[in-house]
Amino acid sequence: MTKTTELGQEIVENILKRLRRIEGQVRGLQKMVAEGRPCDEVLTQMTATKKAMEAAATLILEEFLNICAAEVSEGKVDPKKPEEIATMLKKFI
Repeated sequence: MTKTTELGQEIVENILKRLRRIEGQVRGLQKMVAEGRPCDEVLTQMTATKKAMEAAATLILEEFLNICAAEVSEGKVDPKKPEEIATMLKKFI
């Protein structure tokens, strides 16, 4: 199973930066709900948070697939890799 440490330091830092931003968005959502803000405002912010999560997930998936492609081109084909790819895609979709 591919680990995030295999994605490269720059990619990991990018993902962590995105997750910290998302964490701030979630804290903001909690505050909005506690303050009794209008539902449409809360839902708009939730949609933005969801899209940010999807963008972070897309980045992880893209890098994972890049690693898989590099392994194939180098002749390093793990027989379990197709199953791993299918599992990752099912989680993403």
